[in-house]
Amino acid sequence: MTDEFKPISKSGEFIERRNEINILKDKIKLLELIIDRYRSTIEQSETKTIADIKAMVNPKDTEVKQLSEEIKTKFKPYIYERDFLAAAKEAHECIRRIRTIRTPIDFWLAPKDIMKLRGGDPMDKSIFLCSLLIALDNYDSFVVVGINDGTKVAVSFKFKDTWYFVDPTGSEMISGKKEELVQKWMSEEKDIYEFNNIHYNQIKGGME
Repeated sequence: MTDEFKPISKSGEFIERRNEINILKDKIKLLELIIDRYRSTIEQSETKTIADIKAMVNPKDTEVKQLSEEIKTKFKPYIYERDFLAAAKEAHECIRRIRTIRTPIDFWLAPKDIMKLRGGDPMDKSIFLCSLLIALDNYDSFVVVGINDGTKVAVSFKFKDTWYFVDPTGSEMISGKKEELVQKWMSEEKDIYEFNNIHYNQIKGGME
């Protein structure tokens, strides 16, 4: 039995644990104050150009390559035309299992950060999944972003003339014609765009 699950048998131990919890709470409050004070500075430094956003999708990233190779080894050998859809579902499951964390500020996490924290926000997880699908040899994979009052994000990919939309935070995967999937998934969004490591496309809104 590990220490954290041992029953507390002495009042001294209880007091010590309570003090540790109070210290942790104080540290969290301090970090929240720091974030709030430097929020504008942090968010300004995290602002991305279109080129920066495209560069976030990186199939050559070390963590992405490692995870893609782990998935490929399950097929012995991995043959794209035969195995990609099953591999994509495996990749989706890997990313879905990572905790979804809503950050208090706009802050981008790289795959190594996500794996270290075992968590990321929907955009971080979408970029990771898109990178992973490209590493699995599908170059028609995109992060799709819809903006209205908030931001809605998904990952799309094309395989054998069929488009798929995937929720990086849940289990949903739908397929069909791309225009119909965009309408179904993001019918409320006024501004919709997609991107990967090569392309950035405005689907709705923008300069229109």
